[in-house]
Amino acid sequence: MAKIFETSEHATEVILQTHYYKTSYEKLKNCYLEALERLHIKVVSIDDNYLEIFAEQPHMAIQAKIIEQTPVETSIDFYINAEYIWGNKKKAYGFIQTMYEILEKNFELKGLSLHK
Repeated sequence: MAKIFETSEHATEVILQTHYYKTSYEKLKNCYLEALERLHIKVVSIDDNYLEIFAEQPHMAIQAKIIEQTPVETSIDFYINAEYIWGNKKKAYGFIQTMYEILEKNFELKGLSLHK
């Protein structure tokens, strides 16, 4: 059964709140792409016009939206379609948490849901 998980400005759970980093669009995008490669997640497409990256692994499709608010403030949100028999939430949240940990090792976290 498929289940959708999405991060956003108005999420009540901390893990699902938009994360803002002190970096540019290009640097955050490149770090995210490197992380996907290390995790053996296939990049399907990169759309710099709409600031979206589509990736997939078995049973999970991932859309990342990266928005440069200012040259030193960039946010990332995820839209995940998980299709596991059980453990949808655990696997989707695991992916989100892993990505945030990788990004926070490379960039300063400015805050969560800064532009409600």
